[in-house]
Amino acid sequence: MALRFALRTGLLASVLLPAACTCGSGPYEGEYFDGDRPPPVTAVKFVESEKGDPRIIGCADGQREGFADLKKAPRIAGCMGTWDGSKSLTDPPTGKACGDDGDKCAVPADVCAPGWHVCGADGNPREVRERASADLCHNAGPGRFNAGMSHSPTDEIDPCPRITAATKLPCVQAGLGSEPVCCGNDCQYGACKDGVWKDKTKISRGTSEGCGAVTSERNGGVLCCYDGKGNPADEIGGADAKADAKTDAKADAKAEGAKAAGGKLDASGKPTAAGADGATPKPGAADSTKPTANAGKPTPTKAAPKKDK
Repeated sequence: MALRFALRTGLLASVLLPAACTCGSGPYEGEYFDGDRPPPVTAVKFVESEKGDPRIIGCADGQREGFADLKKAPRIAGCMGTWDGSKSLTDPPTGKACGDDGDKCAVPADVCAPGWHVCGADGNPREVRERASADLCHNAGPGRFNAGMSHSPTDEIDPCPRITAATKLPCVQAGLGSEPVCCGNDCQYGACKDGVWKDKTKISRGTSEGCGAVTSERNGGVLCCYDGKGNPADEIGGADAKADAKTDAKADAKAEGAKAAGGKLDASGKPTAAGADGATPKPGAADSTKPTANAGKPTPTKAAPKKDK
């Protein structure tokens, strides 16, 4: 009898335990996920890149904390930030720059510089795969830097779901499979490892902080991807050089025009119409360069008045 009761209660527990997991969109509460969080990042000693133009660095504060070698990883960056409470890695950016060297973030996406975005925020794993190999991702430096996608398309991870080229990865708040795809030395393998790189995808392990509900205390690192197709240093540097050359050409043209006009420019920066001596002729003044009506003719003289005798 006692054995039969134990078997029944064990079976009931096995049925109710998964029921405590509201798998899918969260939020998740209760003992099922309590304590299942990634460790804090506050004590991590990051390897930072040089400071530079945020549009080339990838981080809004002008310095990377992950993928510090821009030559090895020009189109993907690891950026640290802080924000209040739990935020989704897919929340749209507000446009206010932030970072660990700057202001507090409104949303995680604000750590990415203009021309960059949170990697994988559209659910496409190829975006990360095209910018970094699995080995480069694993060795991005100390800490964890998260993409805007959970590592599994479903919480049914036994067996793991089949990942194809058409698979889109969601951004789930919590639960099995919700942990975001992660680059960095402190990322770990979960049960399923095919999300981005087959058998080599690591995550920020801890089912209570999925992609859709990360805190900056434990998941303050964000993966930022360059919007363009090439190397940002080449594309942005080349565009800036062209703009500078165009500005210089305009300045040179104005200088030449000013020289031809005796060095004078009007209020709009255009050369003035000046005379031979560089002075602007006054309205109504005779132009000495044009012939007069009596040119070439003798000037008539008046006879002296006769004196009376």
